[in-house]
Amino acid sequence: MFFSQGKRYQFLKKFIFAFNLASIIFLIPLPSLSQEKLKVLYIERVVHPPKIDGRLNDEAWQANQPVGNFVQYDPVNGAQASEETLVWTGYDDKYVYFGFLMKDSQPEKIWAELTPRNEFENNDSITVILDTYHDGRTSISFTLNPKGVQANSVETIWKSEARLNDDGWSAEMAIPFKSLRFSSASEQVWGINFKRYIHRLNETDYWTEVKRDLPSLQQMAELRGLTGIRPGHNLEIFPYAGVRSTHWAGEKDDKLAIGTDLKYGLRPNLYLDVTASPDFSQVESDPFIYQLSPYERYFSERRPFFSEGSQYFQLATENSYDLTTEASLFYSRRISDPRLAAKISGKSSGYSFGLLGALNKEEYGSSEFGIVRITKDIFKNSQLGIYYTGVGGETSTNHNLAADYSFNFKDIYYLRGAHVFSFNSEGGNHNNGLHLVQFNREPDAGLQLNLGLERTEDNVNLQAGYLDRIDFQSWHSMVGYAWRFNRGTVQRVSWDLTGTLSQDSHGHKVGEQLEFMMFWNLFNRIDFHYGLFTGKNQYQLLTPAGDLAWNGNSLRNYGGHFDFSWERGGFLKEIGLEGGWEKRGIYNEEFTAVTPGTEFRLESFLSLRPRSNLELSLGADWINQQMSSTGETVFEGLTYEASIHYQITRELFLTTRLLGETREDQYNFDFLVGYYFGAGNIIQLSLKKSQRKEFLETEKGHSFTLKLSYLFRL
Repeated sequence: MFFSQGKRYQFLKKFIFAFNLASIIFLIPLPSLSQEKLKVLYIERVVHPPKIDGRLNDEAWQANQPVGNFVQYDPVNGAQASEETLVWTGYDDKYVYFGFLMKDSQPEKIWAELTPRNEFENNDSITVILDTYHDGRTSISFTLNPKGVQANSVETIWKSEARLNDDGWSAEMAIPFKSLRFSSASEQVWGINFKRYIHRLNETDYWTEVKRDLPSLQQMAELRGLTGIRPGHNLEIFPYAGVRSTHWAGEKDDKLAIGTDLKYGLRPNLYLDVTASPDFSQVESDPFIYQLSPYERYFSERRPFFSEGSQYFQLATENSYDLTTEASLFYSRRISDPRLAAKISGKSSGYSFGLLGALNKEEYGSSEFGIVRITKDIFKNSQLGIYYTGVGGETSTNHNLAADYSFNFKDIYYLRGAHVFSFNSEGGNHNNGLHLVQFNREPDAGLQLNLGLERTEDNVNLQAGYLDRIDFQSWHSMVGYAWRFNRGTVQRVSWDLTGTLSQDSHGHKVGEQLEFMMFWNLFNRIDFHYGLFTGKNQYQLLTPAGDLAWNGNSLRNYGGHFDFSWERGGFLKEIGLEGGWEKRGIYNEEFTAVTPGTEFRLESFLSLRPRSNLELSLGADWINQQMSSTGETVFEGLTYEASIHYQITRELFLTTRLLGETREDQYNFDFLVGYYFGAGNIIQLSLKKSQRKEFLETEKGHSFTLKLSYLFRL
């Protein structure tokens, strides 16, 4: 390098700024023309609302003309649908109604499972997609399978029913306006589309043609005719009460918990959510994951208060498979025991809002969280955003400020980026930037391109968020090509070649890698990919102070991996297998040293469906690490999961789940029986039994929990 370390750092900052500025200037002149609407659906008021029983013999449907002529999305994009689908619509002051007739020439092969709400996969189904803001960016969907099981993109209340017929199946939906967010205009214009999935054909059909290379929400039809509707002052109160008796390591702890969630519609498109003393009886235990590196592991959120509306709190760069760095400004599991939390979320005039405050109880004292997220829609399919997160504890505070963007131009080109700066009350407010920039060319078939820069400086500290590593910088580029076929065995095949140069945040080289991958998608629902890679890398180690530091020695890193999955439906519902072999550095138990070694990994999954209401699942993940110098096995462990779900009726269910690992003989066993007696209303009894290794001793325990939840909507 011809620059000193300081000059290189300043040059890099200027390069990032200039690159982003030039990209924005290039994009601004682009016209913000919306996609021409292919269809318009005129909806009419109904005098006598239909009875929601799955039958299409109501006066509301008989006096109405259905729409049809669905078009394939898969397997042959743009072809006529293989089976006929008809849709009826109507509305009154409280509901928007939909009736569906799904004709099928082989009705005996219709595939539907009886599952809990939101949990069926790859079933025959019908979906209503509503863009109530008519902005081509946001939507809510309502899905129903032939057993009458509901699925939502956003958890809300609605009525529905379905039934099997001699020539297919039929369904009805009644969606309350209280369950939707929309503007206060006297005459509404919404985006709308209908989607049908036919399992035996692995076919997805839409009423409005959806081309693969265009944003799907910008290919919606228009729904016109809604006048004089209001969601009202939507108030939902969701109290719950429970008792829990815990016996752990010889100690007994009995608790009574009472709490509530509240949702209030401040405006038709802006909601306030409040939770007090959140539910302690989370049913599912977290899976066992071996900690084989010094980086924190990420766990998904299951609490409804935090999971609902989570899209309003995401950076533009989150959930991108091309980025090495895993970063989010708000990781809700940091709020592990909130005594009180409130959030406002929604959208108005092209602005999306996410505001959250929480008081979190901790082992010693408490902490306060404040989150502010605002994004603005621009052009046809692009956004700009600002973000603030803050955490105040007993002795310190942490603040983070960010700006992010996502530009989409010429439909298949994307520029995404996020720039975050972290500030701490205890100092270290230099070298505190996180920068993620990514450019993609993403057509369904044809040339694929990806260019990216990731930079995390030494003193970044996202106390309210998640960041897997610091002092890291990566430059990567990918080129590939994809082919799409309409007949034969192969549906889509693609390859890509990726090169990566890794540095620390001061510009010193710490790694390089070249990777080749192939992806195959077959018409019979078999998907598999495999890849080879080679390079060399340094590793970050834990210092005596608990910080991360590069070890200074590069080790050869090469290997291969594969991934196979087959979704069939029926008795042998799904099979998955994933494996890999890698020459790499192996950490010691304290993550203070690393030596050359070999890692083998094999992961498998099997799901059986003997009956439509009974599912058995098995999964395991085996890891083996060996030292290259001696061949000695220094780590070997198997994590496993087995579950049985029996949906006795649509309301009553039984679930058992066993999660464990063999290295220290730990396990969690969950048993749950529950009964739904209305939307959002449930009574459930759970048993949890565990065996854990705590400070070289094995401890056992169990707990019983009885919980009652009831939803009041005013």
